[in-house]
Amino acid sequence: MIAPVRTWLPLAIWTTLILLTSSDLFSSSHSGSILALLLCRILSPAHVETINFIFRKTMHLTGYAIEGALGFRAARGHRSGFALRWAIAGVAIAVAVASIDEWHQTFVPSRGGSPQDVLLDGCGAVLAQLFFAARNLRK
Repeated sequence: MIAPVRTWLPLAIWTTLILLTSSDLFSSSHSGSILALLLCRILSPAHVETINFIFRKTMHLTGYAIEGALGFRAARGHRSGFALRWAIAGVAIAVAVASIDEWHQTFVPSRGGSPQDVLLDGCGAVLAQLFFAARNLRK
């Protein structure tokens, strides 16, 4: 009973954190205004907007790479190594969470759901699986 909690709990916690960031507080306008305060004296508003866009997309990729890695770890359980089914489970979990996240954002006035973000999130999850596969090949 301890092993499932040890492997699935981190995934549940990370998923919760991802879904909590679907709120207005984490909208592009809020992150953009923070970056503008920090960078307005040295960069133009257009440059700040570009940095905000890159930052937000990098966070999508990173956050869902972590989601995919934790999904892989949860599916693997107490076993070691690499199996394609665990990798597929990691990606499927991440894409499901990304879909729910983007769907939820369609109901938040300052946010917007984006199929492109789901695709980007899925790419992050795939990158995590490639990491696990490459790591397994080196052993």
